[in-house]
Amino acid sequence: MTGGFPLGACFYLAVVVAFSPRLVAQDVTALAERCQSAAPASTTQCLEGAIASQAVLAATGLLAGLGSDIAGSPTTLGRRIGSTPRLALSVRAGGLLARLPDLTDRQNAPAKEARFFLPTLHGSFSLGVFDGIHLMPTVGGFLSLDLLAQTSVVFLREAQGFNGQVGSLSVGARVGILRETFTLPGITVSASRRLLGVVRMGSVPLGDPTEIEIDPSVASYRLVVGKDLFAVGLLVGVGWDAYTTDARIRVGDRLSSVTVEAPLEASRPLFFGGASLNFLVLQLSAEFGWAKGFTAPSGYGGADFDPTRGSAFGNLAARLTI
Repeated sequence: MTGGFPLGACFYLAVVVAFSPRLVAQDVTALAERCQSAAPASTTQCLEGAIASQAVLAATGLLAGLGSDIAGSPTTLGRRIGSTPRLALSVRAGGLLARLPDLTDRQNAPAKEARFFLPTLHGSFSLGVFDGIHLMPTVGGFLSLDLLAQTSVVFLREAQGFNGQVGSLSVGARVGILRETFTLPGITVSASRRLLGVVRMGSVPLGDPTEIEIDPSVASYRLVVGKDLFAVGLLVGVGWDAYTTDARIRVGDRLSSVTVEAPLEASRPLFFGGASLNFLVLQLSAEFGWAKGFTAPSGYGGADFDPTRGSAFGNLAARLTI
């Protein structure tokens, strides 16, 4: 009963998230309409700029977080003997296959879809500050607490019109529901806030029909369940990312252009799983996952890019716990 309830609750949450409706793209439509009101001759470019803003916002926001908040870890760190916090340092490399309207396409209207791999590199610091409450013998770790911090670099491709790499900083906390034991899995929930630098794509002064600029921030939530099977650990997780930014669109040509700005929000669920190899204080892990797409805004159809497609992602990590 004790082991079945958490797993059942996690399954229920996964089902709810999986079948939740995609975000209705009201903010995207509002951003496009504001641009179209200011530049009636650039209707297609305005719509593509709004959709590209959402796609870049979601891609960079996901790359700042990817799967589990602590690579390969389904249970809180806890403390060492006495009151000394346990420390985990990790390095993680990952990426996703990005799909978005090609704002550098000067030949086609609507623009063709651009597909390319976007890599990212993370360095994280985690501190176990509370062991949690023992509910009964062999059942502990309830409300245990880890503090999280992470710095990341997303390597955006200048060949696709981006302004180069962008950094991010994340802080958060992870709370234990159950500490892993011989018979029970580890279960944790976490929340993080991620702030990224300015991202630009396209350049009207250089001849591109559309130019966008965003300044992303992300509220990220994760639920992870997992267990070690001798030297091998397995985990599965579900998450929810909420992305926000002030989006700026510029359309026109070298001689005359129009710039508009409006808030843009997007959110989506994601699902991931992974495996790890444990060597005392060192752990090597791999995770792979998928994040859902978004509903296409009104007036957008028949173009090469389909915003309803999701994003596949993955990462490899090494973690030292002391």
